Amino acid sequence: MAFVIRFAKGVRNHWKKSTFLAGAVAYGVSYYHEKYEIKQLMRHYCAEASKYGDVIVGKNQRLQKVLVLLNPAANRKSCEEDFHDYCEPILHLAGFEVDIVKTDSEGHARRYLEELATLPDAIVVAGGDGTVSEVVSGLKRRGDGAECPIGVLPVGRTNGLASALFRSSEDTSTLEDVRAMANAAYAVVAGKKEKMDLMKIEVLPNEVDEKVPEKPVYAVASLQWGAFRDILALRDKYWYTGSLRDYTAFLFNVFDGKHTWNCKAKVTYTEPCQGCSKCYKEHQQQPKQEPARRWWSVFLPRDKAAQGVDYSKVVNEKCSVPYELEVDAAELVLQTTNTEVTGQKEDNSKLAVKVGTPVDSVFTFLSDSWSRIWNRKFANCPTEKVLEARTVYLIPEKLKANEGDSEAYYSIDSEAYEVRPVRVTLVPRAVEVFTF
Repeated sequence: MAFVIRFAKGVRNHWKKSTFLAGAVAYGVSYYHEKYEIKQLMRHYCAEASKYGDVIVGKNQRLQKVLVLLNPAANRKSCEEDFHDYCEPILHLAGFEVDIVKTDSEGHARRYLEELATLPDAIVVAGGDGTVSEVVSGLKRRGDGAECPIGVLPVGRTNGLASALFRSSEDTSTLEDVRAMANAAYAVVAGKKEKMDLMKIEVLPNEVDEKVPEKPVYAVASLQWGAFRDILALRDKYWYTGSLRDYTAFLFNVFDGKHTWNCKAKVTYTEPCQGCSKCYKEHQQQPKQEPARRWWSVFLPRDKAAQGVDYSKVVNEKCSVPYELEVDAAELVLQTTNTEVTGQKEDNSKLAVKVGTPVDSVFTFLSDSWSRIWNRKFANCPTEKVLEARTVYLIPEKLKANEGDSEAYYSIDSEAYEVRPVRVTLVPRAVEVFTF
């Protein structure tokens, strides 16, 4: 009893030290408990992956070749460590022959896949949305038209597609991040695949300075233009604020008038079409190989669902009809349904054209921006109107109103591209992605 009294008096007399010690102990317990849960989680996934590896070894099957395109600069250079700790063990235990290629410059992954002689059984992208965009652009630019399924690991800073596929909750804890990485790696092992849409972005030719047409860029998530994109691109200047750098960038730059607060452009778009006589070639499906039929099968009725839809006989008067819109907003976003809906079907293929609301108050803009950062919803801007489209022609006006203003840029899957007139076309179900 005397010890308890002395302890209580000591806490009361040294309450500052006691409070600090209690906080340190609580943090330590929470930290090591999370580490323990991560270890148990990885043990479970590795055990499941090893079952696949045992089957391959037992049946003496050919090892599947997996090409990993790793961007070591992604997520502030922590991408490589996360991949080696939480993704690579699962791939090796599953019996894959893993070949890792580290990108060393912008566009390296795109050029590598364009020039690769033979594609592997699967490609795994270890990076953010920008790396995914490079990979799909490289595949679509290949002259032989060869394709292979893609696995997307959420080890980058922005992981719109991977988060939609593999993150089960909005929790931003380290445990949930590791769970999403393990889910993505295990999806490659399990082999479940779905078709995803792409945005094909082409620079419109300039009549004054006509050169060789630039190759198109393909994106899986979004194209963003506006003040939010401009300020977010400055976050690495505030590296000294650590994990608060995104918030600090907006706090210090929201009152700066140099950013693109007015996205003035002419937008011409066509509405989505689920297939008709005008665009049926885009919706044609390759015929499935039917199993061998017995002689009596000729007397049995054929499955009509398996025959598909003859789009050449479907009439849609609104297909390819252009609509024009003058835009003057603080932000303009073109987004696919990949980052919002998983397990999508063909009739859900469309582009969402989000026209942002005017900025009446910088404090409201600051609050909305912080909310988007906290929820990791960078493309969910406050909208004045949302249009559904299949093809979009975006013709921006000249933006340099003041001397000394910097060049304006788009963000295409979080990668910067100079603002120029572009044609954005939806390519439905264009790439196979491993899903969980």
